[in-house]
Amino acid sequence: MIARIGRALLVLGIGVLCITATATAAEPEWRAEQPVSPGIGVPTSIGDIGGMAFWSPNKGVLITSGNGGMPAGVYAYDGSGWYLYSTVCGGGEKEGGTGGAGIAISGPDEFWTISDYAEPQENEGRTSEEIGRTLCHFASGKVVMSYAEPATSAEAFGRMEGAACSGPADCWFAGWSTPAARNGDPFHLHWDGSSLTAVPSLISVEPEVTPMPGNVESLALAQGRVIESASEAPFLREVSLENPHRFAPIEAPAAAAGPFVLSSEPRQQQLWAGNSSGSVLRLGSVGFESVDVEEPVFERSGNVIRAIGAEPGTEAAWLGGGIIGGEVRRVTADGDLGPTLPVPGQAEELDPKGAVKEIVCPAAGQCWAATSKGWLFHLGGPPAEGVNTDPLMHLLISTRPQDPSSRRGVPGGVPEDNSGEVESGRAAEPPGGRFPRPKKHRRLVVKVKRKLIQETVLQLTFTLTAKAHVQLSAKFHKVVVAKTKLLTLGKGRHTLRLRLDPKRWPTGLDFQAHPIVKRTKK
Repeated sequence: MIARIGRALLVLGIGVLCITATATAAEPEWRAEQPVSPGIGVPTSIGDIGGMAFWSPNKGVLITSGNGGMPAGVYAYDGSGWYLYSTVCGGGEKEGGTGGAGIAISGPDEFWTISDYAEPQENEGRTSEEIGRTLCHFASGKVVMSYAEPATSAEAFGRMEGAACSGPADCWFAGWSTPAARNGDPFHLHWDGSSLTAVPSLISVEPEVTPMPGNVESLALAQGRVIESASEAPFLREVSLENPHRFAPIEAPAAAAGPFVLSSEPRQQQLWAGNSSGSVLRLGSVGFESVDVEEPVFERSGNVIRAIGAEPGTEAAWLGGGIIGGEVRRVTADGDLGPTLPVPGQAEELDPKGAVKEIVCPAAGQCWAATSKGWLFHLGGPPAEGVNTDPLMHLLISTRPQDPSSRRGVPGGVPEDNSGEVESGRAAEPPGGRFPRPKKHRRLVVKVKRKLIQETVLQLTFTLTAKAHVQLSAKFHKVVVAKTKLLTLGKGRHTLRLRLDPKRWPTGLDFQAHPIVKRTKK
């Protein structure tokens, strides 16, 4: 009941409903478990999925660029289904990249996302050069910080393809080299719990750093080591702040040539790698070792491994591939291969949903696969832990803090619901009365409450502390799809209602309130 109420409250923001996969009494199987479109009421693609991460089988998040009526942003899973968690900090698989690790868990209630710029940097519309070049830090049910530099800055972040964290004070992000790079290396950022630093520096020459060619395509943490895969040899590398050279090549078995895709595993105990020729590697005590399989893993799909998910608590992993439709297959450390399973399965009567591009397993027997067409498939059915009722995971986040790339003087979006706050008292008198007391500027809009009425009408209630011009609008990406009239309202309590179009469900809201300044007669 609590979870049902939590999801109902989420819909009162700008959210989506979910469907629950049905458990089978027989052995577990992969089945589609997709959010439902609010416009047509059926499961639909959520667009390019930039990454998935899980704390536990009943608590996970993914990042997406959105698709039609399914907003861009972050979706969360609570053990019963996926629902919209944040309408900001969205991002998906980058064109030309391997996709996957665009999201990383860093603490009990926090994570990071590789996101797109919050607003265009050069043109009216966002360009491909502006994708995947910013970071959002989520904690305690909100975006606590946005990190980005203007696209034209010498310190602008490169396009990032991988993210991995060992804890709140240790996260790595990596991707493409930047034009301004001074040390001949792909782009890396390190978070130490208080600051975000480019490693190596983007503006200062560090002669001790060993230059590495190509771009980072995948990043993972395992056994206390930071491992990455690159587009050029050496394809596998280890990253270390303690090593003055920073980047050390890792030798791979001679028969296995890169580039590789790397696995992700919440406990970070095992690391697997696969390539486009069907080679499977596993990180051992002395480095990566070949996993000898007796047959091609995906013969119908050119033997290309596009995704690997390590299964915690076992010495096994799931491989993903396919072309038009997806395929998954389990492999053990001894090289034993399970049957090749199509996703979606024939019993689901679904059209092909693209190749499997990412697999994440939060526990043994509990795995998720994301396809190139924005579909999700689940192994294991409802988790034994039941529905997660954590209130911080059932909030709708709709605001993103400003960062140096922002051009507006004030952040956009609807004011935060602050109806429960108590306004602070007056500032204390300066000691001795020798200095004039600074004029205190009151907030124009206070006591904001918002809710959704009959699923398609957004109601915004607020108090104005002075007479003002106000207008509420809803945007589908950059296009205004609904707005109220520009109204002149006096001081006091007011309510605005805005009817939303389910077929063009807003990806953002904007509330404008401008005080009416009285002109003094000369």
